[in-house]
Amino acid sequence: MKERYQEIDDKNESLRELFAEHPKAREFLDRFEMSWVYHDNALEGVVYAPQELQAALHPDGPPDASMVPAVLDIRNHKAAIDYIREEAKSAGRKQSAVSMTVIKRIHDLLLGNTPEAQASRAAAERRERTEKELTKERDRAGLRRDMPLHRTYFHDIAQPAKIPALLEKLVEFTGSTEFREYHPIKQAATFQFQFLQIFPFSEHSGKVGRVASNLLLQRHGYLPCVIHSIDRQRYYEAFRGTPSTFRTLLMDAMENSLDNGLKFFRDQARRYRAIN
Repeated sequence: MKERYQEIDDKNESLRELFAEHPKAREFLDRFEMSWVYHDNALEGVVYAPQELQAALHPDGPPDASMVPAVLDIRNHKAAIDYIREEAKSAGRKQSAVSMTVIKRIHDLLLGNTPEAQASRAAAERRERTEKELTKERDRAGLRRDMPLHRTYFHDIAQPAKIPALLEKLVEFTGSTEFREYHPIKQAATFQFQFLQIFPFSEHSGKVGRVASNLLLQRHGYLPCVIHSIDRQRYYEAFRGTPSTFRTLLMDAMENSLDNGLKFFRDQARRYRAIN
């Protein structure tokens, strides 16, 4: 396992060096972010069209009315990504804890349960939300209160009554000496695996778990881990296995992203040599 960690660390460091000096770094990060949003949603069974992603992330005008729901959801996801990026910068490598405040903030951003997102929705839909809609949205923002009969994830999840205690225990563990001494990849994999066993929210538990685990990685300077949608079935199955099995899946996804990043910059170098 140490050798695998080292391979990923070396590739990540090579990519970080390219980011610092390459003129195409911004272009790569824009593409990476779009891919991140696409695959993170595709894992949940929601597939966005390129036009929807473009209209949400790189708008050149108001989106078509038919795209508004998708555009708003994509922008909510982007807001969660921006939040953990800033949170990682402010916390730094010494911070390992994932607090309830952070978890709740990620969930609210993904739901669009913030004043900024609600104002954006009102402007796009050109109407105010009804009291019934607002009440429903407030309920969605809380912890899960039932055992859904039909759901995307099919591993065993916690009974609603046990969620608060289990979530508090996980949060406390992320602040422990034991967790702090884990390699960052093990931190991210352990947190996400345990979080999804709890499955604390009726909506977006999977996204919250992935975004929060990427916060742990970004605190240590890693490229975010994007699990490709072609690994969707493997991802679901991993939660029925062991933490080490899930960690292997996470490392495979990290290496795939790093390899694609390094290939992007190698291709840029080849194009430059061909032109000159």
